[in-house]
Amino acid sequence: WDHADIKAENPDLVVPAGQNIVVVRRTKGSSSTAGTTEYMKAACPASWTLDAGSVSNWPEGETTAVEGSGGMAAEIRKTPFAIGYLDAGHGQREGFAEVSLQNRNGNYLTTAEADIGQAGTQALAAGSSVIPADPTSDWSAVNVYNMPGDRTWPITLFSYFYVDKDLDAQGLDVDTQALLKAFLQYVLSEDGQTHAEQYGFVKLPAEVLTYNADTIASMVFTSTMTEFTRETSTQVGAGAGEYVLSTKRQSYDTVMHEPMAASLDELDAKVLALTKDMHSAAVAQLHGSGTTNPSKFFWHVMHLFKNQMMFPTHLTYRAIGSSSGMHEFVGSDNGNVPQNHFGSGDIPMSSSNFAALQFKMVHIPFAVGAIGIFHSVPAAENGGDDVKLDSCLLAKIFSRQIKTWDHADIKAANPKLSVPAGTNIKVAHRTEGSSSTAGTTQYLKKACGDSWSLETGSSIDWPEDTFSVQGSGGMAAYIRENTYAIGYLDAGHGHREGFGEIALENKDGQSQTTKQADIGAAATVALQTPGAIPDDPSADWSGVNLYDMSGATSWPITLFSYLYVQQDLRAMDSMTATLLKAFLEFVASERGQTLMQTYGFVPVPSAVKNKNAETMTTIMFPEGTMDMVFEIDTMRGAGMEENVISAKRRSYGDVERETLMADFEVAKVAAEARPTVTTTMTTTMTGVVTDNDDSEGGDDDDDDDDGASGVAWASLIVGVLAALVSGLAIVKSNTPTGAG
Repeated sequence: WDHADIKAENPDLVVPAGQNIVVVRRTKGSSSTAGTTEYMKAACPASWTLDAGSVSNWPEGETTAVEGSGGMAAEIRKTPFAIGYLDAGHGQREGFAEVSLQNRNGNYLTTAEADIGQAGTQALAAGSSVIPADPTSDWSAVNVYNMPGDRTWPITLFSYFYVDKDLDAQGLDVDTQALLKAFLQYVLSEDGQTHAEQYGFVKLPAEVLTYNADTIASMVFTSTMTEFTRETSTQVGAGAGEYVLSTKRQSYDTVMHEPMAASLDELDAKVLALTKDMHSAAVAQLHGSGTTNPSKFFWHVMHLFKNQMMFPTHLTYRAIGSSSGMHEFVGSDNGNVPQNHFGSGDIPMSSSNFAALQFKMVHIPFAVGAIGIFHSVPAAENGGDDVKLDSCLLAKIFSRQIKTWDHADIKAANPKLSVPAGTNIKVAHRTEGSSSTAGTTQYLKKACGDSWSLETGSSIDWPEDTFSVQGSGGMAAYIRENTYAIGYLDAGHGHREGFGEIALENKDGQSQTTKQADIGAAATVALQTPGAIPDDPSADWSGVNLYDMSGATSWPITLFSYLYVQQDLRAMDSMTATLLKAFLEFVASERGQTLMQTYGFVPVPSAVKNKNAETMTTIMFPEGTMDMVFEIDTMRGAGMEENVISAKRRSYGDVERETLMADFEVAKVAAEARPTVTTTMTTTMTGVVTDNDDSEGGDDDDDDDDGASGVAWASLIVGVLAALVSGLAIVKSNTPTGAG
């Protein structure tokens, strides 16, 4: 689609580089195939090298064969970037985009813009060179393709009746002859031509109607045949004749059909209005699942949408891990129908999952993240320095080739490290499918394959003397609760926990932590590396990774976080599609990318943003999908429209939460400035418990009572303090703050 010749005709066309044109064509004998191929042969014979006719020798393996106009419509409907031919009425009813085709006069038109009947007029004006003067001649060469005229559509064709000229000689029953003549005359009458328009046909030009009237007049009917007449206005007496086609006679079905049709039209209008009203009453839903890493960011965005939209919404995201999110997106347990509206992962869709898809999907890399290697070696035991490792040392530690912190190779890289002799390295690893496991193991395989003896992937078999944890929360808990542990965790999570971090040597030989590295640098390098990232967003991305990229500031275990989205969403509920489209747009926006940073992620480089914008243009949304507008600065009047997500709408809980957080920060600063207050309170409370524990007399039961009494005293003090703080909060919240 990005061929230079197409781009020259369509300078505003933006498609992924190298995007394949999916050519769809009919099988078996098809007048549509005949019309299309014969037109191209007539209009541009130098470029049309295939056969012309109802069956053609299409390129095998490079075109998609379908059966019937229904098959053509279905294939265009489900396949992005497809092109095919279809009778105009059918295509318009489907709502398909239509190619604006240049006609013989050099004008670009769609069938909706063209005068379809004009080709017939031009054909008759051209004389017998196009349409024979004798209707009984050989008409096999007749076509009305590529006729002149400013509004002429170039692929126009007649639909014909094939009729025996001499019906008397044929010996046809006279009444049958009369019915046939009446049928032909009705179809060509004003009523008949108007009736034909209801089924997507175009009225014949006056010149063609005259030609047809002459043709019928030239036919031979039996002389004793009684012709049918039509009664449109009352013919007293005559209308009761045997050979009268009377509009005054109607069947019950016809009589009931008309009011029913009128009622249906009225009902359609009411349903349309009701549907519009329901948008503001029904709860629009959006549900995603996948990687745990960006879950807090997703929840935050969904919370904003809930509070800032006019219509009620219910948005959820299940943090279940990248592999599980893929599984539900593919719909492996659901007849290959997605169980979520979108998936998310810190790794691209695996090749096996991609192959199992029954629909086309796109990858949208929305953030750059880093997997950090965190540990719980006391800082004092390394002189306050970062513990340094290279990829091979890390590979040997995780595969248990190196088991103690005082191993000679580790000591050589960290001369200040002083740990108890033989201190075991407690290696923690994730269970189930984890993108963090995939990223770490694939990095080790790529950077130091000779030392990495284990498998790679989201779930592998670890040595038995390692420790299994579930989820990033389990990993954090293990490192927090076990000294001399080591594990992998998304960098933002590790930083929030305050864990010690390994300074990992990158491809350029620089040792640094994720805080010191430029996390986005790897993505920039990848985009500059030919073939590292597919041009086609709907292609197999399973081979994409940002591990061990060059660059002095690059972090070696960097990865994209992806959104997995179906490319054709036209079967999705329009309100769900509205939410999904808005969600994707917000995540990619400046606000979204800024908000993301508060959760430890790095915005994608501008080149990736541009690629994502191109990808969005390839997603097909259902009819009725709204384009949501984000109100940051006040939009008077317009801000109250249904399609506005307004930052001016906020919940009481959000405002109070911000106030409490601000007060907390003030209190935190004050507490840090006066540590003696905390020390005194702690000593007093400890003293209460200690005094009771040391009291004399009584048996064991009495000692228990005294211990409980001490705890009760401590609880009482805490309760009083809580009541005081609560009381202050009530006073504060009820204190006038002045006019807003």
